[in-house]
Amino acid sequence: MTEGNSAEDRLKKEQEVAAYLEQHPEFFENHQEILEKLRLQHKVYGSVSLVERQILGLRGKAEKLQTQLNTLIDNAHSNGELLNKCAELFVAMISAHSTQEMVDRLLEHLRDNFELDNVQLWLCDDSGTLHHVNYSDIEIIRQLTDQHFIQNDPVCGRVTESISQLFGGDHELESYSMIPLGENASIGVIALGSKDVDLFTADMGTLFLRLIGDVTEACLAKQES
Repeated sequence: MTEGNSAEDRLKKEQEVAAYLEQHPEFFENHQEILEKLRLQHKVYGSVSLVERQILGLRGKAEKLQTQLNTLIDNAHSNGELLNKCAELFVAMISAHSTQEMVDRLLEHLRDNFELDNVQLWLCDDSGTLHHVNYSDIEIIRQLTDQHFIQNDPVCGRVTESISQLFGGDHELESYSMIPLGENASIGVIALGSKDVDLFTADMGTLFLRLIGDVTEACLAKQES
């Protein structure tokens, strides 16, 4: 028998053994004496038994799952806090007796409860009767932000020189979010600014921001009716 045939025979036998063990995972439970003799090379711990290798593998999986669980718990805790803050904001806005009171509560809660450094409400309304509100043509807002809000979704990212104009030229701000009000921001936008560069990022979830926009839009419509 040639060396090539011997290697092929050995490979075939190994495959047969592997297939048998895969079909009979209880084999080593019935043959503990064989299990104890098996040794596997491990690049960190040297030579370890199959049982020890399995334990190490399970321990690694357990640590990975624990890390994932901790992340989920942290996210749930953060989302719970945000939900509570949104609930307080919405109750305050809905219970307002006038549009001015509603706007004041919106700006106050966003600044204080959400710990934001700069909050601005921009409306595309020719009347311009509300205090603490910026009024502008929608096209000017779109030019400043380079956004047309085609998807009607909030936009987040780094503050640029142009966008800083929405915040009164506040150059200390690092990140921002703009919440469109109405179709393609036809009613206006809520501009949120932070000195924390990581507070608003382009890839962050915007569920709570959309909720704030929807409730604000509904409250504005309610007060006008």
